[in-house]
Amino acid sequence: MEFIKTNPNIDLYENVVETASQVVTHLVIPRGKEIAEHHAPYDVIVVPIKGAVIFGDVAGNREEKLVPGDLVKMKPNEHHYLKAVKDAEVIVIKSKLA
Repeated sequence: MEFIKTNPNIDLYENVVETASQVVTHLVIPRGKEIAEHHAPYDVIVVPIKGAVIFGDVAGNREEKLVPGDLVKMKPNEHHYLKAVKDAEVIVIKSKLA
């Protein structure tokens, strides 16, 4: 078993777990900051743990406000973006499932 602590004072992101099949990233996004449109070749789960972000689904042409307790589940290569409406922290779990 391994216990992993995140750093709330990082400059945008830190990868807290990296293996051949999984990456877990901790994002710290100040209010007003945006993470531009991007995609990943993984199945992805996004878990807000602090604050609030607008999560943009590019293909679906929609945005959803996410707060702690919400989740986003994505298939590989789905284009998306984030905008922090409050200082936010997000955990992103990227896994190669096949």
